[in-house]
Amino acid sequence: MSKLFFSMLTIALTISSCQTSSDQTESKPKTVLHKDSVANKATDFLALKLMPCANDSLNAIANVMSGIADSSDVYKNVQSTLSFQTFSTNFNKRWMSFDSSRLTNLRTFRENEISKVVKKQTTLFYPFSGPDILHAQTFFPDADNYVMIGLEPVGSLPTFKNSQLDSLMPYYNRVNTSLDAILKFSFFRTVSMSKDLKNTEVDGTLHLLFLFLKRTGNLICSAKPVTVDSLGQVVYLNSFIELKKMKSPTKGVEIKFTDKNNKPKTVSYFSLNAADGGMKQNKGFMTYLINMGTINTYLKGASYLMHKSYFSMVRNVILNQSEHVIQDDSGIAFHYFTESNSTWSYTFYGSYLRPIAMFSAFYQADLDSTYKQQGSKNIGFGIGYNFRDKNSNFMIATKKH
Repeated sequence: MSKLFFSMLTIALTISSCQTSSDQTESKPKTVLHKDSVANKATDFLALKLMPCANDSLNAIANVMSGIADSSDVYKNVQSTLSFQTFSTNFNKRWMSFDSSRLTNLRTFRENEISKVVKKQTTLFYPFSGPDILHAQTFFPDADNYVMIGLEPVGSLPTFKNSQLDSLMPYYNRVNTSLDAILKFSFFRTVSMSKDLKNTEVDGTLHLLFLFLKRTGNLICSAKPVTVDSLGQVVYLNSFIELKKMKSPTKGVEIKFTDKNNKPKTVSYFSLNAADGGMKQNKGFMTYLINMGTINTYLKGASYLMHKSYFSMVRNVILNQSEHVIQDDSGIAFHYFTESNSTWSYTFYGSYLRPIAMFSAFYQADLDSTYKQQGSKNIGFGIGYNFRDKNSNFMIATKKH
């Protein structure tokens, strides 16, 4: 492979910023960014807000990962392969169908319901999310920061070596398989994710984070491997290889991107053990969570983990710091809201029925009763484990002051 390719790939893996270079510090903001430019701290903040921020190398590799054909010279050899072209053609059809049906319904619900109840907060917290930036950004496009946690590893960017170009189908088959559940049912299956995101081809959440961000029209600015120190501060590493090798209870990635309106955003995904046993050994990350300040929290397909006593630490962060908690019944058990130090009001959607057989032990009589007493609005789509429309439930809990 050419020296140019390896040079561009190195930039993609280690680039630390996407802001403007030193000749763009004039008072009048310019609208053109230098390719793969490096940060200048003196750059005017307003200029950064107005200018689109994109990293050519990262967007080129993200397009290849998500089957989007472009005119990039960096991955021209990859896009000319039959494997890429087949995946691109088939996934374009799959995504268009998904976007025109499901995503359209989610956007409509957001505009008609969520936006009228939920007050914007800078940070959206989405624990037990896996790589699902898709629902987070669809429901909460006004958030500036998305903080997501899960057990799934971060992974690394693929190299697409010349020796691999004869058959990239194993990679694209893995991508397709890992997306099956969320595109069909709205959630990732935890057991499946342990296989789908821990293999040679697709080794972590980074692959699907990139795919969702690109397929929903975002431009990627930077992707940095990170950890969190004992004081709760984010520490940046040199490469994803270094991140994989290091011994740390917290391994993460920070992706900066701009949305379709050129607004700068950040998604931080952290791979860690969020049970009380893990969090007690990870006081730095607990400090990080507390330092988020006031947040909104989204919970979906959360395996009823925070119904259990030994997920109290992350649950208390949510109850103490959230202005709104938006969730299905697999999030925080309803009695924790009624027993908390805060008073909450509730807006219900859909129908609360018994959980699916796998989680039948987590039926909530108090939630069932409150649903029936207060009544609920139509949801109009399926979401969560009871993904069939008539069985889905959705709750917005709003903290009273």
